[in-house]
Amino acid sequence: MCMKKSLFCIFLPAFVVFSAFAQQLPDSHFENWTSKFKDEPQLADWHGSNVSQIGLKFVFMYAKPGRTGQCAYVADKLVGAPKLNLAEVGPGYITLGQPWQYLKGLSINSATAGTEGGIPWKYRPDTMAVWIKRTGPATDKEDFHLLFYSWTGTSKSSQYKNKKGTSTTTERINEESDIRRATDGNEFGVNEPAKQIAEGWYRARATYNEWTRIKVPILYMNDGRPTMCNVIFSSGNYPAFRANDGLYDGNALYVDDVELIYSSKIDRLTINGKEWKGFNPNSEAVQTVKLSALGIQPSDIRIDGFRGIGQLTNIKGETAKFKGRKLDKQEMTITPGELNGKPWVIVVKAEDGSSVHTYKVKIER
Repeated sequence: MCMKKSLFCIFLPAFVVFSAFAQQLPDSHFENWTSKFKDEPQLADWHGSNVSQIGLKFVFMYAKPGRTGQCAYVADKLVGAPKLNLAEVGPGYITLGQPWQYLKGLSINSATAGTEGGIPWKYRPDTMAVWIKRTGPATDKEDFHLLFYSWTGTSKSSQYKNKKGTSTTTERINEESDIRRATDGNEFGVNEPAKQIAEGWYRARATYNEWTRIKVPILYMNDGRPTMCNVIFSSGNYPAFRANDGLYDGNALYVDDVELIYSSKIDRLTINGKEWKGFNPNSEAVQTVKLSALGIQPSDIRIDGFRGIGQLTNIKGETAKFKGRKLDKQEMTITPGELNGKPWVIVVKAEDGSSVHTYKVKIER
């Protein structure tokens, strides 16, 4: 990793391919505060859920002293005009995409919001690690969110859930709820779907008064490579009208030093399509498997490794399963062994070159 305040880290875009830093998020240390909203410094590469409607402006993203250098701070906040009965607590969050809010006329019941877009991206990290603090008056009543997701293609939709629970018409491209259909899907359907590749999602009702490093596993829906990704760090229920519970004015999140971790381990190993449940992904010692126990004939041995397998509880409380992705030839190479003799040697490299694991599998009849 680069040192904080390094010019190289601050200004190198996330999608440049000639450096290992390309496989990290832009300004992952939150030091590049070069733009402004309502005279408040704002991050150049990240966007806050700032609101500018009906002639009023409300700032959600601020620079604060971080774990090292600066950090990003967001908090739930009452926005609108209370005297006109047009006020609502909104979630404070930052994202690599673009937050949006929409209100039809002066009808508060038509209010809806979300995030669209992200950044160009073609990598497949295995974990997102982020340092956070979380404070506020009701941290035990409201989830905060740490979210990574990637996709390929372009989604388009025109109906989104509003405060009243019905739909409001507004055209959006690559809206978060249109991509994350398995975990936070648009209740009113998608006109044109994109293909989601991966997701890492952590949410909890908790207070962190001291800097704490949270690791978020990234799960995979398929073997595809993404073309886009987005990240959302939210101080409270996101977004307001798709949340399970209410929003609490003052619940805050501090975020610093985000790192994407690329693994060289295998989550699951199959032989001729049959999972070997006795495989130990943490051991580089010789491991022995009997083909008879798997019901496999000893011919044309084919070994495949998989990663990013798991499940998440979606916004409705249902289970969304991620089957993982098969490691490709660039990540995993195999030197064949002999039945009842020398072991097969499997070398797995992390996608960013940060680590290597070597597995030795002795195959017996």
